[in-house]
Amino acid sequence: MKLTNLFTKIVALSLVTISGVISSCNEEDRLTASDTQDITEEALTDAYFQDIDDIGGVAIESPDDNQYSGGRSTGTITITDDRCKCAVVTIEASGTSENPQGLIVVDFGAGCTDYRLNTRKGKLKFAYTGWRFMPGSKVVITTEDYFINEVKLEGTRTSTNVQGSTSDAPKFNVVLTGGKATFPDGSVAERESNITWEWIRAANPSEDYLIIDPQSVAHGITRGGRSYDVSLVEALKYRRFCGIAVDGIKRYIIDEDKEIVIDYGDGTCDKSVTITVNDVTRNITVN
Repeated sequence: MKLTNLFTKIVALSLVTISGVISSCNEEDRLTASDTQDITEEALTDAYFQDIDDIGGVAIESPDDNQYSGGRSTGTITITDDRCKCAVVTIEASGTSENPQGLIVVDFGAGCTDYRLNTRKGKLKFAYTGWRFMPGSKVVITTEDYFINEVKLEGTRTSTNVQGSTSDAPKFNVVLTGGKATFPDGSVAERESNITWEWIRAANPSEDYLIIDPQSVAHGITRGGRSYDVSLVEALKYRRFCGIAVDGIKRYIIDEDKEIVIDYGDGTCDKSVTITVNDVTRNITVN
């Protein structure tokens, strides 16, 4: 769960921050209002889907070993997380101690608001196989009338542990299929992604960092009907407390034509990025 929380907190902040930076660029950068809107929207949608992963990590860690692998058993469990403070969480275990299986449902009901004033309603369903974060364990995440801040999220996220949590660097692959975000005005954004990240642990947890595999990709269609593709030129590195990535390069392609590149620097936690659009480059410091 610590890995999932770390990833979501850092990545979500990074995406929102970078979106604000892009929005502030002058026209000389050849970044149009539509470009800015599309990149901001992609960041928001990605952050909302990552939030679902984070809640899944909390939910999967909450049952004790007997509840998690207790055969044909059902019950209610408590999640000690502010986002789930008024949610009803149930578990149906159906596996064995050798191969746990089951379903955890987090029901936010008609609305549950966290301390950051995000309101969630509806249900998240986490179907798990295997012992929590051990190699090969898997969680399939689906939604049922689920909304966050009046944005309805749909799709299937499949998270697979591809490198065990007993090592110094556990690794997870998360694939989103059929992703869809419906906004309050009825407009729809579509998204699919395949992201792998590795948690590099240090003796001092404050020195931990995440590496996003350079093969990680995302693509979709914006609310305005424009296609987009997100890929990495170089793996992204995130350090705790830095807010944005400290190293690596991300590339956006809009309508299979326009390229927007964000370079996060050389590893220094200085909140400095370089944005390049159509060969025009600007160095910007995020305050």
